[in-house]
Amino acid sequence: MWTGVVVLTRLLLVLLAWMPLWAQEDGTVTPQDCGLDCIRQGDPSCVYCRITQAEVKNALGFNPIHTFGSCVPWPCLELLAPSDPQICQHFVQAPDDVTVEFVDYLDPMSDTIVVSWRPSYYGISFLRGFQVSLQVLGGSIVACQLFLFHKNLSLPASHALKVYKSDPFSGLPLGTQYAVTVMALPVPEEWERFYHSTMFSTRSCAEKNGLERCKKDWYPKHIQVQQNGTTVTVTFNLAPPDLGITSYFSSCYANGLKTYTDITPNSKNRTHHSYQIHHLQEGTNYTCVIAANEVDAVRKTFKVHLTHTHKDVIKQHQENHAHQEVTSLPRHKLAPPRLLMVYSHYDGPAHINAVLRLGAFIQQHMATQVSLDLWDTLRVAEEGSASWYCRQIRDCDFVLVICSRGFSRRLEHPDNSVDDDDESRPVLSSGCAAAVHIIGAEVCRARTLGRDLSKYMSATFQDSEDHHVPLELRLVSSYRLTEDLPLLFSHLHGVALHRPGGVLKVQHLSEEGLTQVPAGAALRRAIYEAGLEMRAEHDQHQGHQNH
Repeated sequence: MWTGVVVLTRLLLVLLAWMPLWAQEDGTVTPQDCGLDCIRQGDPSCVYCRITQAEVKNALGFNPIHTFGSCVPWPCLELLAPSDPQICQHFVQAPDDVTVEFVDYLDPMSDTIVVSWRPSYYGISFLRGFQVSLQVLGGSIVACQLFLFHKNLSLPASHALKVYKSDPFSGLPLGTQYAVTVMALPVPEEWERFYHSTMFSTRSCAEKNGLERCKKDWYPKHIQVQQNGTTVTVTFNLAPPDLGITSYFSSCYANGLKTYTDITPNSKNRTHHSYQIHHLQEGTNYTCVIAANEVDAVRKTFKVHLTHTHKDVIKQHQENHAHQEVTSLPRHKLAPPRLLMVYSHYDGPAHINAVLRLGAFIQQHMATQVSLDLWDTLRVAEEGSASWYCRQIRDCDFVLVICSRGFSRRLEHPDNSVDDDDESRPVLSSGCAAAVHIIGAEVCRARTLGRDLSKYMSATFQDSEDHHVPLELRLVSSYRLTEDLPLLFSHLHGVALHRPGGVLKVQHLSEEGLTQVPAGAALRRAIYEAGLEMRAEHDQHQGHQNH
């Protein structure tokens, strides 16, 4: 009798453990606390369990954070199957419908997300869990979550209709681009279609909290201009007092000349302030900006035309339609052009950061899909760096080589003796060097056969020099960044910037408009820091030579 009661009690506990997971009305599956030991023992109540980094460390015998970063290539045999190796030999295909949801959180300066997905039908009966990783776009992995089923579980095909969810990823800085990757476990021997990646951006401060609560994103909305001879009086609305903004600045550009004005409002008027710009030239068009005197503050652009008759002509975010026309991109392009960016890994972290910022800006503001090795590290590891570059050169519509001293340095040291033991250098360097040789050979062959060279381009940052461009790439179009961004846009989309009676203007690509968006301001700052690093390295090299 007591034996029957014990059996029924255990059965009831098992059913109660399963019901919250599988019987939710909305079809979603959320993680639960179980523990790795429960998973290994195959307890039916241990379903879709979150596994902590401490448990992984104990199971592997070392700290995976120092070896692989925050995430690890899933060690199926070590974690789940020391007594049953066959459990890790089956193929499980990548999950479907990966989505990112924002979760309400009290911190006004960060976002919290939850990732959801559906498992694939293929191999679902052998599915043992998922690994979800979060990576800053162009940077390293910042967070990872591991979820496992017990080893004896066999999921039916109907569970491919269920939606699985991660735990919240919190503390994500606002206005940041991320790539989230959901990997089906176990990872197959043949690394093919076992993960799904998608990109997203956290909300800006203004999107989450409203413009009036964001110091960095706030900018004057109301500007009035009054001309008196060659002096212009500008009146603008002040920031709310609770933002703590006490000073502003303004600058105006015309004919290569720039005027700069520091603005410190008096404490009496808290709603608006007026300042004057002196010694302007009559009959001249000025492009002006005004912003809070804060790091990376958004700048408000307005235009002033000084007439000879002392009449104001004020244009705020408007174009002169009498001399310009609006031009749309060609409609026959069903997808954005694909651009492979190749760069040297031997010019230091500041140069690499500038390249990554350039890729993010092109993808975000130039209607172009960018391929970068550091954004596709899983594929690079799977295919090999050189093979990955060869495939990208073949499949992409355009190839842009960011030329710097690093490429010529590799030619000067063919024995790979340039800081190869420096752990700060990425491991993908040999692939990018091989890519430059392949591109050079393709350019020379196309030139010999009289073929179009427009697929290939070179570019240099402001502190690079012309001799940094490899000899074989001097046959292709070359651009100086960031001043030639409009020309690069014209090349990528096949549209003319100038034509009789019309001028194509692309938002955020001008020198003034670039700093109005966070990605553009970050790009300008990254190129400046790369120049500082290059000059410091050059000075140090000269010092060693003098000694």
